[in-house]
Amino acid sequence: MTSHPTDESAAERRWLSNLARGDSSALNEIYKVYGDKIFRYTYRMLGNRTDAEDVTSETFLRVLRRSAELRADGAFRTWLFRIARNLCIDKMRQHKLLELPPDAHYSGMEERSALKVAVHQALDELPLDYRDPLVLCDLEEMSAKEAADVLGISVPALKSRLYRGRRALRDKLGGSLEKLK
Repeated sequence: MTSHPTDESAAERRWLSNLARGDSSALNEIYKVYGDKIFRYTYRMLGNRTDAEDVTSETFLRVLRRSAELRADGAFRTWLFRIARNLCIDKMRQHKLLELPPDAHYSGMEERSALKVAVHQALDELPLDYRDPLVLCDLEEMSAKEAADVLGISVPALKSRLYRGRRALRDKLGGSLEKLK
């Protein structure tokens, strides 16, 4: 969505107000804006399409259940991603994902596919404290402030984790990156 942030905030306020009054069509509008973003985030965190779909659905069910409590104060996106993150953590506690899911498909050149697989595996191997900032900032393109809010940490702590996570990812990918040069 390429609209202006103020326009998005106004739309969010309208949708949340309508949702609180029982208008379930407002949830459809929220889903249109955030559904793909939440799914991408959960898929990157969990590495499994089925689990990501489940967590994405549960995220929006929680929005619906808590619609009366919601405030459209500009922090809705942060709150939404925090719900998704917490659900991902719960899902990871249920079962540890150590390998690529069988439903992951990559297209394109063989080398590019190999790199995607290597990146995905390396990302899965990182501690959650490093993986979360990488996914939020580098893949979901959130600002440092917004990602820090989602994770419940300070911006300097986020930047430190981001730096360490990038370095750890680079170290894990060293051999894979060399093959492509």
